[in-house]
Amino acid sequence: MNDLATRKRLLVAQADLHRQLVTLESSRMRGRWDRASSFVNQNCWWLIGGAALVGVLGVRHWRGLTQWLPTLVSIWRAFSK
Repeated sequence: MNDLATRKRLLVAQADLHRQLVTLESSRMRGRWDRASSFVNQNCWWLIGGAALVGVLGVRHWRGLTQWLPTLVSIWRAFSK
């Protein structure tokens, strides 16, 4: 019976440690996302110019660009939120 109680305390301690770790990683990722979002907001004209350049260069290689289109759309949606 004593072994079961010790094992239960160990499991509870591990669960608490994992919760703290997930909370810490979540706050770090939120901070990184905030910095990335502010960078994009401050430098959006560079991104627009880059997109125009990619569009001009991509016209010659349209078939290759269409393969990347779903990926580009998903990246655009991720940054526009």
